Amino acid sequence: MSALPKDNNKSQVMILPDELANQIAAGEVVERPMSVVKELVENSIDAGATRILIEIEQGGKKLIRVVDNGSGMSSDDALLSFSRHATSKIVSSADLEGIVSLGFRGEALPSIASVSQMRMVTSDDEHQGGTQVVVEGGGTAQVKDVACPHGTTIEVAQLFYNTPARKKFLKGDGTESSHITQIITQQALAYPYIHFTLINNGRKVIDTLPTDQSLYRIAELFGSELTQELIPVDAEAGGYRLTGFISSPVFTRSSRSAQYCYINQRFVRDKVILHSTQHGYSHLLPRGQHPAIYLYLAMDPKLYDVNVHPAKAEVRFAYQQEVHRFVSEAVKSAISGSGKLPLPSEDQPVKSYDIPRSSEKSGNRGGEYRSSGNFSIERPPVPGDLSGALKMMYQGPSAGGESSAPMRQILPVPPQVEIFGSKPTPVANLIYSEFEPLGQLDRSFILMQGKQGILVVDQHIAHERVLYERFSKAAKNKKVEVQQLLFPLSLEFSPGEAELLALHQERLGELGLELESFGKNEFLLRSVPAILKNNDQAEIMREIVDMLPTQQHEDALQEKFEEILVMMSCRNAIKVNMTLDLDQIRKLISDLEETEMPYTCPHGRPIALLFEMDTILKKFLRK
Repeated sequence: MSALPKDNNKSQVMILPDELANQIAAGEVVERPMSVVKELVENSIDAGATRILIEIEQGGKKLIRVVDNGSGMSSDDALLSFSRHATSKIVSSADLEGIVSLGFRGEALPSIASVSQMRMVTSDDEHQGGTQVVVEGGGTAQVKDVACPHGTTIEVAQLFYNTPARKKFLKGDGTESSHITQIITQQALAYPYIHFTLINNGRKVIDTLPTDQSLYRIAELFGSELTQELIPVDAEAGGYRLTGFISSPVFTRSSRSAQYCYINQRFVRDKVILHSTQHGYSHLLPRGQHPAIYLYLAMDPKLYDVNVHPAKAEVRFAYQQEVHRFVSEAVKSAISGSGKLPLPSEDQPVKSYDIPRSSEKSGNRGGEYRSSGNFSIERPPVPGDLSGALKMMYQGPSAGGESSAPMRQILPVPPQVEIFGSKPTPVANLIYSEFEPLGQLDRSFILMQGKQGILVVDQHIAHERVLYERFSKAAKNKKVEVQQLLFPLSLEFSPGEAELLALHQERLGELGLELESFGKNEFLLRSVPAILKNNDQAEIMREIVDMLPTQQHEDALQEKFEEILVMMSCRNAIKVNMTLDLDQIRKLISDLEETEMPYTCPHGRPIALLFEMDTILKKFLRK
């Protein structure tokens, strides 16, 4: 198909109408109702408000109302604020080098007004009356004088009513309201002296009390239980000041949902700050776990650039290596001085990291595989445990006597011993029953022999596979065995976490987790799946909350709840350092063979490795 001929007499370049330009700009500034709330609340904070009320309906899609007692605006300023790039925050390009306000671009109000039905009532002097401005879909503003108190009220109704393509990409009401709750939580942590109130469909979700202590605000939003695990941080050097709180290394979460970092009271998701904080914990954090952090970095605004993205959550540092080192050392010093857990000595090597650019508890199932020994590291040999014999093959006699020294010189222990000097083969089609159990290796692996060779089975992930398939099938058929708690467990969550729990309460009930709303952000846990009855239920619920999806799309729901099933199975599976006798081993192998996928765990790791007989014979020069 040939291109249409150009009309040389007609200009191909046009200036977009203001209404269309605002709608295009709104695509960057206004992604969802949460973006609207963020921009309006930031304006209220910049206006010096000490009370901010946020009301939403239907996740903010039907209505968003923000009321503050800030400085308000005159009639002329109120009308001018709906013009693009109109702002009182900056005057010249030099001001961009030291931004201290939350807003500064002058794009928020016209962008929001272009995709909604918007009404603003404001007054900078209640004795002189106020001004009402109504704008619908970015059209001509309607202005009139009204009586109103000092401050500003903005109502945003029917968001994206005139851009249906944008509207259809919004998530469910619960998901959108959860995002809004998270934004208000972020701002409430940054400004503890401001009274924030969030009302969702008539229900009060957040209602903070003004305070000059950030720890009180943390306790109010996240519960007093968390504050008992927090370590204060207070460090200053080279023009940087870091204050706030971090959790002790023994109190961790499986996600970064409890990590809040601020630069000059602006919430940021900066890789340098997050990485330096993690690095400050050194080796103390379990794999895949993250601390709770509430950190406030104060520095010269000229040393970082916040004008990177319209969301203003990313920054660029002038001296990022310096910032990384300062934050890391401050965190390390706080942990070291807390007395909760010492850091390694100076001569102990610590893993180094590349700095990014800015921009298990034990349990068992129903007594089938009970432990028959202690769990100490230093342990005597147990019948059926082949660890000592295999070590003797490579290390000689035990290191307790003088005679062992020459032997260790002749046969030094390699960093990683490869049995028979060859890599084992992950199995994918063998029959476990064709192998006879010999015993355990290091009370963690099951050794089995057969015509094909020696089979090494990871007892933990083998049992994890068994439990996962049983629990998954029961959940699918809604026949999960439930253990009622004699005394319901009271759990307190952050407002955002409480919103998520309410959103998925019914689905969690199908897994045996019966929750009842109790208070503003509290729940009573009345039952748990029977396989978790001997576990720390409070900790498990915290993990589950971290894993809950923020949307109600069925694919996302299924994926996340699959992860929860895996976590529950992992929690209750046989652990390492657990002694099993031969009858218990045979029972586990029999159960494993009955599963649909007996060769990998739910995480995808191989359950068993085969050391082939041909390789063994070759090593002994028999073939």
